[in-house]
Amino acid sequence: MARSRTENKPKRELQVLALGLPRTGSASIAEALTILGYKDVYHGLNVLDSPEDWSLLGSAADASFSILPTYTGKPFKRKQWDELFGPCEAVTDLAAIFATQLIEVYPEAKVILVIRNFDTWFRSIEGGIRLVWSFPFQLAFNHLRPFVNPVFGEAINKIIEGFFEAKSIGELRQKARMVYDRHHREIRKLVPPNRLLEYRMGQGWEPICNFLNKPQPNIVFPRLNDAKALRMRLKRKMRSQFVAAGIVLVPWIAGSLAVLLGGWMMARGLGIRMLTKVTVPAIG
Repeated sequence: MARSRTENKPKRELQVLALGLPRTGSASIAEALTILGYKDVYHGLNVLDSPEDWSLLGSAADASFSILPTYTGKPFKRKQWDELFGPCEAVTDLAAIFATQLIEVYPEAKVILVIRNFDTWFRSIEGGIRLVWSFPFQLAFNHLRPFVNPVFGEAINKIIEGFFEAKSIGELRQKARMVYDRHHREIRKLVPPNRLLEYRMGQGWEPICNFLNKPQPNIVFPRLNDAKALRMRLKRKMRSQFVAAGIVLVPWIAGSLAVLLGGWMMARGLGIRMLTKVTVPAIG
């Protein structure tokens, strides 16, 4: 397993599991928890460029989703989750994909379940998944794997395919409602009422602060557009992948062309020399 980014960071108690699905305001919740004083709040946008995190997330998907061909059947234990979340006092966003496991291994943590209207949520999540499944994205993160690090592309594909049990937009549309309902049902079943807050964006600070026993900040509750930020970051990451592949490929292509050109010139030179030795018979 890849060396963890948490190796040289202080270990902290994980106090809050914000397990609303991605695209339910997870960036806003992460910012709110940071304002309330929680340290190292985990969000996918913050680790987008961390191959160590994506290697661990890919392994977590392998351990969690039986639909994957790489499924191991060996769920992560507390030690492995701590490799991801050791310094974090709160987690959001991608952590929700592994909600049932995290509830089990961090039984003292309070759980915030952000609820968003299904249709609105699905339009947002579908747009993000379409980008991930697009040809340019797959080319950048999977098909150029001999020339660039494929760990991010592999992990995000495993997470989407495993959690949604889907390999196409058609399958995603068929199963999204079932997955959405199951996610909320399982959390409600596993978490005692005194440790669970169901929250809707727009309710402001009061419900969260009362639930976490924190004073209300004298600032407006954050409202961040994580969908827009994610699209921008992913497109920037795609461009960097193509640049990285180009840096590797250009010398290789140039070298190959030089060899081919040299071979062609040698063959051409040999042909000319052979022609000069041919005696043309006189006519008459």
